Amino acid sequence: MEIRIDKRRKIPLYRQIMNQIIKQMDEGLLLKGDRLPSERALAIESGVNRSTIVRAYDELYAQGFVERKSSSGTYVLGTTKESFSGHHHGPLFFMKDKRLTKDPYVKKLDELIKRDNPRLINVYTGELPFDLVPNISLPSFHWKEFLQEEVSALGYLELRQTIQNLMIKTYEYQPKEDEIMLTAGGQQSLVLLMQSLLKPGDVVAIEDPSFFNGMSLFKSMSIKVIKIPVDENGLCVEELEKVLQTESIQMVLTNPNFQNPTGSSMSLKRRKKLVEICRTFRIPIIEDDVFGQLSYDVPHALPLLKELAPETVIYIGSLSKILGKRMQLGWIDAPSLVLNEVIKLRDEYESELSIFPQVLATHALKDDTFLKQLADLRHQLKEKKDFLEEELNANLEMKLTCSFPDGGYYAWLTYEGRKLVREDWNLLLKHQMAVYPSFLNAENAQSCRINLARLTNSQTKMLVSRFKIICQLWETDSLND
Repeated sequence: MEIRIDKRRKIPLYRQIMNQIIKQMDEGLLLKGDRLPSERALAIESGVNRSTIVRAYDELYAQGFVERKSSSGTYVLGTTKESFSGHHHGPLFFMKDKRLTKDPYVKKLDELIKRDNPRLINVYTGELPFDLVPNISLPSFHWKEFLQEEVSALGYLELRQTIQNLMIKTYEYQPKEDEIMLTAGGQQSLVLLMQSLLKPGDVVAIEDPSFFNGMSLFKSMSIKVIKIPVDENGLCVEELEKVLQTESIQMVLTNPNFQNPTGSSMSLKRRKKLVEICRTFRIPIIEDDVFGQLSYDVPHALPLLKELAPETVIYIGSLSKILGKRMQLGWIDAPSLVLNEVIKLRDEYESELSIFPQVLATHALKDDTFLKQLADLRHQLKEKKDFLEEELNANLEMKLTCSFPDGGYYAWLTYEGRKLVREDWNLLLKHQMAVYPSFLNAENAQSCRINLARLTNSQTKMLVSRFKIICQLWETDSLND
């Protein structure tokens, strides 16, 4: 294997080594199962420090191009086409909220939804329905207007200032202008932060259940995941404190407001305790708040973790939940030291955020009608939540309990009868009901998430009626056992 280093180029040395190894994989010069030279041997041959080779191999391993065998060495896993992302960028901007292999139940759900049966009640999809997205009229633009807009490394200044104002109205919290970095959505924010702040072998604490549980990046980066339970008051901080007695944790990921999938919000007592613990152990917290702008009460009654501990907490926000899924824009609110590392990583992959969605989003958020439409959206979501709560309380007694959110649009239903297994949820498919069952993000099969934003009042009545039938069938199975 021949590696040529050009120290006159601005590309980091470890990246030059990575790129050449990946190229040799693509060209068939390195095949699956081939052993790479030892770090020491390649360092001598290339004329670089051994630490440079170590970093190059670490990155190749994190991105799924190579594997390590104890006391044996580093081996090629396959070409870039066989790696996780299928791109030279590795998983950086292609990671989705799903496992590497799609769950069989999800495949069944996809097939059910594709049939487009008029009887289908689809509360599985995690998006805001199109008819609830604010309808903003945009002014006409000239092409050169876009091209002349100045964009810094942090993103379009006017949009960052607009997000500042939105945060003030929602939380009475004002992030610093130079600590807001625009991204291509919440998922990209997470990936950038984890790849900037973590290394293979690090330990991350996540909520259980949580959509974080399905992130393939953990596996591709060889990150150890520790699950901390969630209840009606959010993350069980006492359990995290116990884990810290035996584990060295490098990061905590939490979704404290309208948690996905349970809809619960972390209590003030737990928020304060969490930041106190993480300060003591010097653990950064990533506060994922993509539903933050959909709080039913504005300003939100509870302070952000970021507000309680600005030096410890990295905040992630998103515009996709209020402007529609096609508007892939988010932001990171973090100390400049962190953002500088994130920018270096992003620039290394040459993935600068396009100016077009930034300018369009700025006009949408500054539209005279936007805040009223956003308030109307919050009101509609709360009405849907209240109606569902009334119907469940009136018709399902205690067979099916529900955790209702104070914002966003996810409700969490739990069956209180016998212990359920995955196969029990096939009943819902037979009754034309698409929900998000708990076993996709947790160890048990007792609960499910529903997207109440997608329900009309008549559909809510049908949903509750079908759940009543299904609960009776589950109960009958229990008696037969």
